[in-house]
Amino acid sequence: MSDSHEGGSATTFGLFDWIDSDGERDAAQLYRERLDLLVDAESNGFDIYHVAEHHGTPLGLVPSPNVFLAAAAMRTTRIRLCPLVYVLPLYQPERLAEEIAMLDQLSGGRLEIGFGRGGNPYELLPFGIEPASAHRRYDDTFESTMRTLDSGIIRATVTDPSAKLPMRTRQLPHPPVWYPSSNPHSVPQLGNRGINTILGFSFRSPTIQETRLRRDEYFAGVAAAPPGTLMGGAGVSTPRFGIMRNIYVGETDEAARARVVDAMEVFYQQFTAVWRRHGDSRFTHAQDFGRAIDAGLVIAGTAETVLAQLTEMLRASGCNHFAGAFAFGSLTYAEASSSLARFAREVAPAIRNLEAS
Repeated sequence: MSDSHEGGSATTFGLFDWIDSDGERDAAQLYRERLDLLVDAESNGFDIYHVAEHHGTPLGLVPSPNVFLAAAAMRTTRIRLCPLVYVLPLYQPERLAEEIAMLDQLSGGRLEIGFGRGGNPYELLPFGIEPASAHRRYDDTFESTMRTLDSGIIRATVTDPSAKLPMRTRQLPHPPVWYPSSNPHSVPQLGNRGINTILGFSFRSPTIQETRLRRDEYFAGVAAAPPGTLMGGAGVSTPRFGIMRNIYVGETDEAARARVVDAMEVFYQQFTAVWRRHGDSRFTHAQDFGRAIDAGLVIAGTAETVLAQLTEMLRASGCNHFAGAFAFGSLTYAEASSSLARFAREVAPAIRNLEAS
C-alpha cells in the first residue's frame, strides 16, 4: 500500500468487532464465527482487525483482548491486529507490556495497540475502580506501559533494580498506538503525538462537519509533531484518522435496510444492558435506526448505495481509515461474510485512493 495524499494516504480498512452476544449463540460459537470472519477479512484485503474489550456485559465477550488476538494470530498471516482498546485502569502496566511484547512476537510484528479509559464506568465498578479515579489510573498506566516498552526495563525495585523484559516487541520501540474517542475535544492533541484515532462509534458519532474540523486539527498536530515522532498505523506510514460504522451490504436497498434495523435492535439491547441494570437512563430510550441509516450513522444498502454514501462521507470528512462492524446483533455469520465480501469486491477498490475534498 502506498501513501498518496496529504493527511491521508491510501484509505485503509478495518474490521471492527465487539463480539456481542445475540442471546442465542453461545460464546464458543461466536468466537469460532468471528475468527472465521477475520480470516475472510484478511483474504479480502482488509488492513487491520480491531477488537473491543468489555466486562460484565453481553455487548462484548472479550474481557481479554490478548487471549482472543493470540488465537487470531494463529489463524492469520498478514492482517494487523489491534485491541481497541485495552481498558487501562484495569491493567498492571509492566505485565501489560510483557503481554504486548509476547503478542507482537506471536503475530510476527502485526500488533497495533489501542488504549482507553473505558466507555462505561459501570464496567469498572466491580473491580473497585470509581469513575473519579479512572482518568488518573489511565494516565499512570499509559505512561508506565509505554516507558517499559520503549526501554525494555521493568520498573526498578529494591529486590531487583535492573529487571528487563524477557523479550522486546518485534516492532521497536513499540507497535503503533491508537486512542479512539467519542469526545471531539480529545482528538486534536493526538496527532502531535503520532497516535492514531477513530472519532465516534456508529450511532454515537459526531456530524461529518464536526469530524472534518477535528480531522484538520489532528493533521495540523501531525505537521507540528516533534522530529522523530513515530507515525503511522494499519500498515502505512501516515497516521490514521478514522470513522467507524455498523455496516451491511445486501442484495437490495430495501432488504438490507430492514435486516439492519432488526439486527441493530438486538445490538442496542446488548449495548444498553449494563446502563439499564444500573438504572441509568442515558442510553435506555428507543433508537430509530431507520433514521440512523438516513443520517449515515449506520450503513445499509446495495454495494452501489454503500459506495456512493461512503465516498461522500470520506471525501467530506477527510478521514483516511474506515472501520466497519460487519457482524453485530442478530446477523448470522453467513450474512456478515457475504456482506463483507460484497464490500471488498464492489466498494473498497473504488475508495481505496480517494482524495479528501
